[in-house]
Amino acid sequence: MSGGRFLSLESLVLAAFLVSAIVLGAAGTGMVRGPSSIKWEREYDQAIARARVEKKLIIADMFTDWCALCKDMDRETFGDSKVIRTMAGKYVWLKLNTETEEDGERLQEEFAILTYPTVLILDGSGEEVDRVDRFLGPSQFMEKVQSSVDSPDSLANLRKAVREHPDSVPARYALAEKLLDQNNYAKARPEFEKVVEIDPENREGKTGLSQYNVALCLASQEKFVEAIIQLDLLQERFPKSSAIADATVLRGQIYRCCNELDKAKAVLREYVTKYPTQGHIQEVENLLAAMEAESKGK
Repeated sequence: MSGGRFLSLESLVLAAFLVSAIVLGAAGTGMVRGPSSIKWEREYDQAIARARVEKKLIIADMFTDWCALCKDMDRETFGDSKVIRTMAGKYVWLKLNTETEEDGERLQEEFAILTYPTVLILDGSGEEVDRVDRFLGPSQFMEKVQSSVDSPDSLANLRKAVREHPDSVPARYALAEKLLDQNNYAKARPEFEKVVEIDPENREGKTGLSQYNVALCLASQEKFVEAIIQLDLLQERFPKSSAIADATVLRGQIYRCCNELDKAKAVLREYVTKYPTQGHIQEVENLLAAMEAESKGK
């Protein structure tokens, strides 16, 4: 009897297995395939809108055209396959030039960005969670971002502690000190002022230091008259504070900035006499020598 050729039962089973394997393999490949690069937003409002809808934090790369390390971080960190695979989909990514873009210029001022690279971690309201303020390679960057979110010392968690305990001197001072460390004098000053208000008698030992730091913030913003008033208050209210020595140096520096050189030299000489073993003695002696040289050159 003649007829066509047919596959054996074994061949049919093998063929079905191969087809299934191919389908499953293709599906599996699709499941593990992730983004090939980070998708950057270039507008602040768009990044905020996405962060709120997607319930994600924002990683904002604040850069300048002249920053070589920013370009290194673009290539070595943000271009790293593990960073892309692990982090690209977990955050909203924003990239802003702080010198040529309006949003970048505004955030540079708001967050007192003075060094580069700086990468801000922001929440959906635009509040800073924390920051990376130096070049970090891929592994270090991933660790830093994660620890910033979890750490009790992150800016977000320090703010949370203040919200939960608004009259806590330690919580308020820790937040103020963090902002001061970031050179954000405009935001640090009211927190130090609040410490002075909460504990005017200095029961917890932070009020004198806070009074000094209020003056430091004002001087750093070139509000010299107001800074001197705060230093006078410190001297009057807390004459035994550990901040008095540093306050003497700050007063001398302010007088110098205001071109009141005789006052500056008198104050700094007083420091040398009263505090010969203090940590700033060499700095003060160098400053005095520089002012003497300036006076002779006139």
